[in-house]
Amino acid sequence: MREKLLEKIELLRQQMVKLGLECGLDHPDVLECSKQIDRLHNELLQMDHGSSKGKALNTKPYRFYILESKMNFA
Repeated sequence: MREKLLEKIELLRQQMVKLGLECGLDHPDVLECSKQIDRLHNELLQMDHGSSKGKALNTKPYRFYILESKMNFA
């Protein structure tokens, strides 16, 4: 679940950067991507915070290597 959430965040981030370069940072689509990323990030923080009660977090650092051709995300 956590890994899927991280992947969605990264895909949206890539989409937001691409849109920002094409349309400008104040474009409504860029701002919507940013809001979606914020919501997913908050969800991730809640997930991590909730799992830390009474036990240590078992999270690993993550890196994404996603090709632009595979960054389509709905």
